[in-house]
Amino acid sequence: MALAAFCVCLHGHAGASAAVPDSLRTKTDTVVSGRMLPEVTVEASSRKADRSTAPKFELGASSLKAIGATDISSALKRLPGINLKDYGGAGGMKTVAVRSFGAAHTGVVYDGVTLSNNRSGEVDLSRYSLDNVGSLSLIIGDNDDIFRPARSIASASSLVISSAPTVADVDSLWLTAQMRAGSFSMLNPFMKVGTSRSSGLSVNFIGEFTHALNDYPFTLRNGIYSSRERRKNSLMNSGHGEINLTLPTGSASSLTSKIYYYDNGRQLPGPVIYYNPQCNERLRERNAFAQTLWRATLSDKVSLRITGKFNWEASLYDDVNGRYPGGRLDQDYFQREVYASGVALWLPAPNLAFSYAADFAYGNLSSNLPQEVGPSRYTILQALTGRYRTGRLTATASLLGSIYLNRVQKGSEARDNNRLSPSASISFQPIAAYDWRLRASYKSIFRVPTFNESYFFHYGSTDLLPETTQQFNIGTTLGFSPARWLPRVALTADAYLNEIDDMIVGVPYNMFVWTMVNLDKVRAMGVDVTLSADVRLAASHKLEWNLNYSYQRSKPLTDKNSAEYGKQVAYIPLNSGGGSVAYTNPWVDLVVKAIGVGPRFATNSNIPDTRIAGYVEVGISLRRSLSIRGHLWEATFDIDNIFDKQYQVIARYPMPGRSWRLSLKFQL
Repeated sequence: MALAAFCVCLHGHAGASAAVPDSLRTKTDTVVSGRMLPEVTVEASSRKADRSTAPKFELGASSLKAIGATDISSALKRLPGINLKDYGGAGGMKTVAVRSFGAAHTGVVYDGVTLSNNRSGEVDLSRYSLDNVGSLSLIIGDNDDIFRPARSIASASSLVISSAPTVADVDSLWLTAQMRAGSFSMLNPFMKVGTSRSSGLSVNFIGEFTHALNDYPFTLRNGIYSSRERRKNSLMNSGHGEINLTLPTGSASSLTSKIYYYDNGRQLPGPVIYYNPQCNERLRERNAFAQTLWRATLSDKVSLRITGKFNWEASLYDDVNGRYPGGRLDQDYFQREVYASGVALWLPAPNLAFSYAADFAYGNLSSNLPQEVGPSRYTILQALTGRYRTGRLTATASLLGSIYLNRVQKGSEARDNNRLSPSASISFQPIAAYDWRLRASYKSIFRVPTFNESYFFHYGSTDLLPETTQQFNIGTTLGFSPARWLPRVALTADAYLNEIDDMIVGVPYNMFVWTMVNLDKVRAMGVDVTLSADVRLAASHKLEWNLNYSYQRSKPLTDKNSAEYGKQVAYIPLNSGGGSVAYTNPWVDLVVKAIGVGPRFATNSNIPDTRIAGYVEVGISLRRSLSIRGHLWEATFDIDNIFDKQYQVIARYPMPGRSWRLSLKFQL
């Protein structure tokens, strides 16, 4: 049975402490009988300390299953330093921010290619199915993985989503089918079917549909009065499909391609306003992209990685309301982007590696608004990275060159931007006999204004400067095995200092119109700690404990005379954390999990009326797997928020109370 995990799963890698050369073969692919096989991630329990030079937290496939996560957002709540914006329900938008940086500072990488959104800068994680995820990795800053595109380096942190690998006999057809049902009329069928050929060709198709009424009850409080209400206007029908292909193109090269389509028609419940429950907003989101990645090992010293992608996205908003002329507001937005990347890895010596990455992207935005200016942007990114590695020491340094050129069809265009951004990191094992490592990292990076921030009618400003960030981190990792009944204990602890200059915020121009300006200087200091351990009770009986804790002190430092000076940044809790214990046994696996978030404020001024109460959410998960006639059957039952805690993540957007999910999966 799969091992349970909560916040961090440390993986064992063969030869992790040996000075081995890095190449495409050793890092991402395996060559067997003259044929390149696609990457397969093997998750194993290990007492090895994480040797990453910058904070990296990973949840593998078995960990995701064992914690009872039903979507990516619920899995990310198990990672330290994350602030997840959740507007409630199965259809609510989910975006992730890391260590007090905004969500636009987190790059999301899906199967090796970074996702993008030029309009808002944020990626909605509810679009991606956890049922096809092999692993989730959060990388803060730049670590020792230097064989990656420049765009994945151009963010303060990266969330890496990797699809589950295909494990099947060659020249055969395989199938995974799952039906999930849950509270508030939620139905979620999922299917993945494919084939693997002896030639190395692998093709699979993924289809998923989600229906949810999302009419969950909540308590509405107004002073001394309270009433029991139900969420309204929250229906969602969402579907997505993928076609994935892997094709060997030589004895040491392979091509992987993905075609993806997503369509979500949903009602928007809006914020809860006293005595005004009516809401008629609708939103249809559609996204289609095609991406191709070619990887090749040209020799023992040179490897290449070439990527191409086309992305199209539509956001169709509709609101029937008497306040608007004609009684209706209709706003449609369309994005398009072409992206290309090339990366070369050179290994001049066993302990030394260099990489050069060059990326190009062109994106534009159009809409049905009469004041639309037709913005577009050319992006050129180049990164040069070096790494030195021995058994006890790993050191990296990188320099990213960024050029952003903005154009419009009419009106004034946003200013162009170009900059050099350095980063450096190091990991060191002080005592060879102990699996204990120290790490430190620094990264300077910036974020250009989005199309909304630059051009949105009566709101955007073309004079905006990019947000500039400085990241400092120092930490330690420790792994040991103190006893046979306690074979694995792993600890990570990191302290950090982050600074943001020229932070982009909205301020009122007059009573009715707001505009975007560079205003705030923000400083964030914090600590992230994780602890995990395996306890062997008897043969086939094991407990796995996981704990994580984050402290974040994030404060604006722009104007000492401002009411916001030195207060806590909106929606950032001082304290947050969680834990889980998983009992693995031959009968029914059990996971008990909890997440705790301290009080927050909805505004930077931290006035009492904007205080959002903290909460603790507890859940349980039960799972049973059976093999019948060589086919796997798996049943999972989850209860979230078992004590029916009423809370909010975003002010006036109540979260669901107690809810359940039942899943039945079949593998052919």
